[in-house]
Amino acid sequence: MPTISFECPGCHTKLVADNSLCGSIINCKDCGNSVIIPIPGISEGMVVGDFVLKSKLGTGGMGEVWLAYHAAMDRHVALKILSPKFTSNQLFLDRFMKEAKNSGKLFHPNIVTAYHAGVDNGVYYLAISYVDGKNLRDRIDAGEIMLEREALLITRAIVDALDYAWTECKIVHRDIKPANIIIDKKGVAKVLDLGISKSIDEDNTLTMTGTFVGTPFYMSPEQALGDKNIDFRADIYSLGATLYHMVTGTVPFDASTAMAIISRHLKDPLPPANERNPALTSQCCTLLEIMMAKRREERPQSWQELREDIDLVMKGQYPKTALPKKEGGQIFIASGSETMDRAVTAVSPSQKTVIGTDQALQGDIKGNKTSDSELKASGAPASPAKSRTSWKLAAILLVFVFLIMVVVAITVFVLVKRYYNASKKDKRITVEEINSSATSRGIDEPSQKDLQEFLAQEAKKKQKQDPAATDKKDQSAPVLKEEDRKNDSQKLKW
Repeated sequence: MPTISFECPGCHTKLVADNSLCGSIINCKDCGNSVIIPIPGISEGMVVGDFVLKSKLGTGGMGEVWLAYHAAMDRHVALKILSPKFTSNQLFLDRFMKEAKNSGKLFHPNIVTAYHAGVDNGVYYLAISYVDGKNLRDRIDAGEIMLEREALLITRAIVDALDYAWTECKIVHRDIKPANIIIDKKGVAKVLDLGISKSIDEDNTLTMTGTFVGTPFYMSPEQALGDKNIDFRADIYSLGATLYHMVTGTVPFDASTAMAIISRHLKDPLPPANERNPALTSQCCTLLEIMMAKRREERPQSWQELREDIDLVMKGQYPKTALPKKEGGQIFIASGSETMDRAVTAVSPSQKTVIGTDQALQGDIKGNKTSDSELKASGAPASPAKSRTSWKLAAILLVFVFLIMVVVAITVFVLVKRYYNASKKDKRITVEEINSSATSRGIDEPSQKDLQEFLAQEAKKKQKQDPAATDKKDQSAPVLKEEDRKNDSQKLKW
């Protein structure tokens, strides 16, 4: 297999790599820096067709982009050169030439214009208008988190561009992402890279049925599953993921492999954007949920509806489109029109762009299920949504059991206390009960009869002791006064 030799731009060490890996990233064996493997034979000053290469602007999923000078028109253009790993695949060559045809149909202030496409000595190229500005991806990679209003204005401009492409030519971009949006020096947002767009009215043999095309970080569920009937709503999802990245500084779903990322797009609920950026309004978060609904039927059903929703959010109001329904377990549910085929993927190490080559990473995602073994092999957690649900149920169960134990403990305490108080009360004799008993027995006050009997007994005792005195007393004994009787009665008290 042919190889390519090149130098590390940092330490100028000579490196060798497989020719088929052009556009990929490797680490320099000496300095450890990341180096993009260039296309062999392409260098500054080289003439490709009618264009003179000036400097490399970057590397995309399908090849390199160069700043070139077009002498005949006396202007600079961006020249996209197809990577050699695609030139042996006629499908990709047809797609590359189709890009030029589709791009040439579009004339819009928010779309980069295509001028010319051709092949020169086996080098396939496409000349597009050169935009002197800054790529959104570069801004995000630099750590910039955009203000909500600025991000919404950029999103609205891209909506206008994609609405025009869909209305006029029924074109779906299928790879909306920050790297394909550039802001010129006047602040105008423009859509780049229509190389993997799809025209609905064209021959379906060029759509590569069973192969999904796009970037996993921003890819819609139906696109990931190889749906044959992709429409503009897939671009709405990708634009929502791009907006999410702009306002939070992170992609909505991330993982170590492309398949794991796609699995999260299919299954995981969207992480709330305001948890990653508390400055975001709830209206903007609602818009993101609507744009990134798992089911395309729950997204805005036209670009005009999405434009109205964005305008409402910019006014501080909630979108008109209803929030998507919350599904239990598996979130993505394929509609009847969605035909899910075998997904064949190839991931560029630098861009993680899925582009479908012979050296593809293959995986089945049928219906709306992904096996735990596939996710484990891809490095993704087996069932993140199910795991979180299980933890929640376990926590709720523990709280419920704890509350039951508390109620039982309180009930037992109350019953024991009542029983103890009742027993203690039965054994206690009150002062009132003692007084009542004593009164009933005549303790406090002797009766008149008792008094007379007592006096009679006392008289008999004295008579026995002194009979003479008794006779004397009988003769002159006066009647006891009432006062003396009372005194005697006092003595008898117990």
